[in-house]
Amino acid sequence: MPTEFFTEAVDDSGSVHGQVCLAVDSSDVPWIAYTMQSGAVMLAYRTATEWLREALPCEPAARDEYRISLSIDSKSRPHLAYQSRATDHLIYGVRDVNWQFEEANTEGGLFPGSVRFVIMKVCHGVFQNPPFKDIPHLCYQAGLSLWHASKAPPPTNPSAPPTWRKNVEKVDSSNLVEKGWFTALDFDSQEVLRTAYFDDRSPAGVTARQLRMATMIPGVDFPGQPNEWRVEILDRGDVLGECPAMAHSITGEGIISYFERKTRSLKICMFGNFPESPAIEVVSSDVSDVRSAVGVSHQSRFCIVYGAGGRLRYATRTGIGTFAVEDVEAGGGWPQLIFDSVGSAHVAHVVNGTLRYALAPQT
Repeated sequence: MPTEFFTEAVDDSGSVHGQVCLAVDSSDVPWIAYTMQSGAVMLAYRTATEWLREALPCEPAARDEYRISLSIDSKSRPHLAYQSRATDHLIYGVRDVNWQFEEANTEGGLFPGSVRFVIMKVCHGVFQNPPFKDIPHLCYQAGLSLWHASKAPPPTNPSAPPTWRKNVEKVDSSNLVEKGWFTALDFDSQEVLRTAYFDDRSPAGVTARQLRMATMIPGVDFPGQPNEWRVEILDRGDVLGECPAMAHSITGEGIISYFERKTRSLKICMFGNFPESPAIEVVSSDVSDVRSAVGVSHQSRFCIVYGAGGRLRYATRTGIGTFAVEDVEAGGGWPQLIFDSVGSAHVAHVVNGTLRYALAPQT
């Protein structure tokens, strides 16, 4: 049975650039962060009758190949993170009553430094003590290595204000191989943090990028114990990968979608507690946008959105190496996908300077 999408324009100004990020709040209201051609950062959310948009009081974003990170906490407060166009520093902001933006202290938690490939997600902290709920977690590349930062109270003093200091750590160090190209970040149902990214081996004379994944092993034996990171190589083939996106099922299995430039194909890598893990499949070789997004439906189906031939496509994995691909509408630039608490699929994408939204209600 075909998926029925209801579609509409969010911003039809004709001046939308992209860098789209989609989230839903605790009431399943969709929110979308994006940029204009000027680099201005915008935020839109859906009311019962219309989309409301605001230009945020922050400096312009770097017009790179990366998204504005948007995450909504358990109190329905939006959090944003992105790379500054002027300084290349990491800009983080949260709105309570008013927006508060700052340059994150990415250099050891002491001062701001240049970053690339910023990604952020808020951990609601269902299994955490109150001071450590709704903490923003960020990954980024700096100094050719992959880093993780969070703004949280010191573990040894939970009543203190949140800070970057002592909450910044190196995840995967560079050597002859750069780490942290095109980061993705997600929490599974047990709040285990994973980040997926590519390395770049061209400094070592190899024209290939391996898909890597780092899993955080929190230090919980005593207050202040450092976290550990378990790094795995998921795709070590002759690939030139870009723009991964990641999601988890409620049972812990994960999926990463990414573009493979050598074959110009969209691939997925599935991992988890099954014998074939990690398993890699090709979704399509008809791809017009290097970006994609993934989600897991309430029927535990892996779903992918991507652009092909100037159209937004919605693919559902139906078996080993097989996908049911549906044509949603014209567009497919900067596609994003998220499933809400009742299983409805929300999609955002860009076409000809217009930001579009599609909803497939769970029936």
